[in-house]
Amino acid sequence: MARRNQKALEGQRGVALIVVLTAVAVLSVAVSEFSYNTRIAVGMTYHAEKEVQAYFNARSGIMIALFTLEAKEVVDKVVGQFASFLGGVNTNQIEIWRAIEPLCGGFSTGKFNLYGLDLIDFEGVGGMGMPPKQGFECKVDLEDGRINLNNVDNTGDKQTLYSELRGVFMQQFKSDLFDENEKRVDELIGAIIDWADQDDNKTQVEQGFVQEAMGGGGEGGDYSKYGYDVKNAKYDTVEELRYVDGVTDGIYCLLKDRVTVYNTEKLNVNTADLEVIKGLVCSHLADRGQLLCNPQMRADGMLTPIDIIGEHFEMCRQVKNKLFTPPFASAKSFVDFFNKLGAFLGEPLPLDTASLIKKVGTKGRVWRVTATGKAGNVEKTITAVLDTSAGKIVYWRE
Repeated sequence: MARRNQKALEGQRGVALIVVLTAVAVLSVAVSEFSYNTRIAVGMTYHAEKEVQAYFNARSGIMIALFTLEAKEVVDKVVGQFASFLGGVNTNQIEIWRAIEPLCGGFSTGKFNLYGLDLIDFEGVGGMGMPPKQGFECKVDLEDGRINLNNVDNTGDKQTLYSELRGVFMQQFKSDLFDENEKRVDELIGAIIDWADQDDNKTQVEQGFVQEAMGGGGEGGDYSKYGYDVKNAKYDTVEELRYVDGVTDGIYCLLKDRVTVYNTEKLNVNTADLEVIKGLVCSHLADRGQLLCNPQMRADGMLTPIDIIGEHFEMCRQVKNKLFTPPFASAKSFVDFFNKLGAFLGEPLPLDTASLIKKVGTKGRVWRVTATGKAGNVEKTITAVLDTSAGKIVYWRE
């Protein structure tokens, strides 16, 4: 009897041990899951905190840049006061907006330097510099240095747009079928113009001159296969180019950083893409650029004179830009630069000076500001476009 009771007791102890072990296992899983969820929650909270910090760091860069652009007159006055101590430097020839990038760097780090030279150190001063592992940087571009796709109000404007776009396309010339390429380029530019103009007359180009088939209509016929109609209104975004008949991915990539849809002035030759500059000059040569821009040389894989000149042109622009001064003070000085090339080439340059000088400028009023804020491993980027002629932000993307 005693032996039977002892066996029963041992059986109960075994069951209790199993229950305890099962409970410990269940609790271990629960604790492990709780610990894991806690770590995830802490990590998400940390990341969310860094995202907020990075976002407002980017906002800081945007606000500094926009304030500088909007307060240009005040900044010019302050710079003018400093210039008086330097013997009276002409501040009209100083482009303040080019100093925005180092200015953002100074506010971010608390240390202002220029081209590697330390100027002012505000370390420890309240409101200057960011906490460790945080910061921001900003970049400013002039939209006026891009081709305006919405410049289609009249035939003269369309002719200007045609010249600018044609120059870019023909810079990419690689084929021996030059005449055929010209025809295709003209048709494509006509389609780009027709998307934005308000009439339904199909734009045609005859011997380099934009014409309209009055009363002929026909703009929308090419779009029926895509299932939508031609817009007949100005571009809202550059991305709309993708809807234009004939614009392939390659063509869009060629144009997207060289065109704009905002209310810009004449093409600013101080900031315009070098390919745009070369193309515009080549499209204003009476001999279609046979001397300066020889398309057959490009087809054979050789550099044309405009390519070689362009390298020196760009080098001079970069030097002037580093000094915060415009490479060209006026459209006339830009045109005069190319007129002087006749001596270099050994014969007069057949440049249509009167036409070219009407299409280019050296001023700007629409600015694109891109600021990137950093906090730990998190980055946030904000892009804003400021139209100083209207005094408002016309684009904002976070």
